Amino acid sequence: MKRLSAVACVALLGFSGLAAAEIPRPEHPRPDLVRAAWQNLNGEWSFGYQGEIADGPISPKTLPKKIVVPYPVEAALSGIGDTRPPKEMWYARTFDLDQALRRPAGDCARLILHFGAVDYKASVFLNGNLVGEHTGGYASFAFDVTDAVKDSDNLLLIRVWDSLDPMQVRGKQTATGKSYSIFYTTVTGIWQTVWLEKVGPAYVANYRFTPAADLSGGRFDLDLIGAADGLAPAIAITGPNGKSEPTAAFNVSGKTITWKCDSPAVWSPDSPALYDVTISLKDCSGAVVDEVKTYVGLRTIATRDGKVFLNGRPFYQKLLLDQGYFPGGIYTPRDDEAMRADVEMYKRMGFNGLRKHQKIEDPRFLYWCDKLGLVVWEELPSPGTQTAAHPPRWARDNARAEWLEVIARDRNHPSIITWTVFNENWGIQEPSGFRLDFVNRRWADDMVRATRQADPTRLVVDNSGGYHFDTDIWDIHHYVPTVEASVWLYQNYDLKPGDYRGPLWYSRALSNKVGLIPNFNHLHRYSGQPIIVSEYGGFGWYKTEGKKGLLEMYSDYTLAMKEFPYIDGYCYTQPYDVEQEINGLMTADRTPKVSPEEIKRINDQMGH
Repeated sequence: MKRLSAVACVALLGFSGLAAAEIPRPEHPRPDLVRAAWQNLNGEWSFGYQGEIADGPISPKTLPKKIVVPYPVEAALSGIGDTRPPKEMWYARTFDLDQALRRPAGDCARLILHFGAVDYKASVFLNGNLVGEHTGGYASFAFDVTDAVKDSDNLLLIRVWDSLDPMQVRGKQTATGKSYSIFYTTVTGIWQTVWLEKVGPAYVANYRFTPAADLSGGRFDLDLIGAADGLAPAIAITGPNGKSEPTAAFNVSGKTITWKCDSPAVWSPDSPALYDVTISLKDCSGAVVDEVKTYVGLRTIATRDGKVFLNGRPFYQKLLLDQGYFPGGIYTPRDDEAMRADVEMYKRMGFNGLRKHQKIEDPRFLYWCDKLGLVVWEELPSPGTQTAAHPPRWARDNARAEWLEVIARDRNHPSIITWTVFNENWGIQEPSGFRLDFVNRRWADDMVRATRQADPTRLVVDNSGGYHFDTDIWDIHHYVPTVEASVWLYQNYDLKPGDYRGPLWYSRALSNKVGLIPNFNHLHRYSGQPIIVSEYGGFGWYKTEGKKGLLEMYSDYTLAMKEFPYIDGYCYTQPYDVEQEINGLMTADRTPKVSPEEIKRINDQMGH
């Protein structure tokens, strides 16, 4: 391991212990990958910007501020609340290992240090050792710190570097330093939970669950780390009814476990059935070397004949464009209940899913979607959103790497049915906006191909609301100023295979300039996919009709789609106000502007 000379001889200063109830976000951060022995490191850390650190080694003593982890630097809940932070900063804290994580003599267990998310670059030092580095503000990462950690008086330092570079994977985070238009406050530093866990000398780092095509069980492919020779995987599953699956239901072959379920309970928004799963590694004597608890849902998703099918049945999607901003915490909710409350409210309003827009969400949020029943479109936050320049090679490579990390982490959530790779041509179009140039088209093709290879069980949207080139759903975005204009759009958008309809088509068509549309190549030719209006509304931000109230506009614009059977679903912008974008069904603090039951009454009229 590398050494950090500046901290080699530091005098360690400890924080007073916090009770679990006092630690912010005390719940386990990964309900889909839980071990019994873990330790939450959230709470008050020392903090300072590079330019304000006192002379001497980096330590809690030389850092001038306190910050509450896991809230980002810009958030009021962090105790810092600086919306224009400099690029480089340090976090520091000391800790003792909980008794359950300590290793008595002869114990070969390993200790893993986890970070839910740190935006943007993180260098992690433990007791003077550089234990690892990570780039990317949305993906989780972890390091084996067994050889660096002590039972007590540990010093953990995190160096964070972030910038306003528009080529970073940043999504809706402003690249100017100031919120404007549809771009919002930045998120810097640690913004999800930091924790330690104890694992076996060989352990289950992750797994891939693939439901059987007929939903009669599925296959677990285990990702093992460490010397697993002589170890045998084992599994136990308990159904939604509380009954355990019999041993005969499982077949173990190497790192693969196949499960056959005689009476499967399938997952859907109406009935979000989940199976509790325990995966173990056992030695030749039957002793458990490693064990992790998780859950799975039996669910398939597919398209045919211009429709989406969930578990073999037509599924009309009623979605919300959820951007994942929370009062006081920006990306990070005050507590777990805030995420659960959002999911419960969306269901109360009659929606059956959401398009998580330009943010990779906290796994706890996905857990509540799994448990309570909402489908999710997960979307890569775009690089290059606020510039006409092409993302350079480093930006393309970083985006690809981070996206694949996210898919590997989240692919077992039954709620996720769609991966969205790009949005509205952001980061992939030439400056004119009329097409994808050669370099960006190759990158776009590669990103979609890599997404399909990483997870062939879900739908892929190539470029939501933009130029489609390799997509399972042909989705469109519009914010037209009148109901009549939206009806005209729908009347003229009933596509047949081979037709061209792209963003430029309907923007010019609505201006009665159809004849001026260039005849683009096959890149934008329709080939029979389901058509979904995946953005509309935005009432109060985009131009809307006269003195109509929010509820009346929601009703008129939504019910207008009912007359067009080819439309297979919709996504309304948006559930709540986000900073200056005041156009939600709720205020930013989640106060409904209109009756949720009235929204549900309208949504209930929609569908096949």
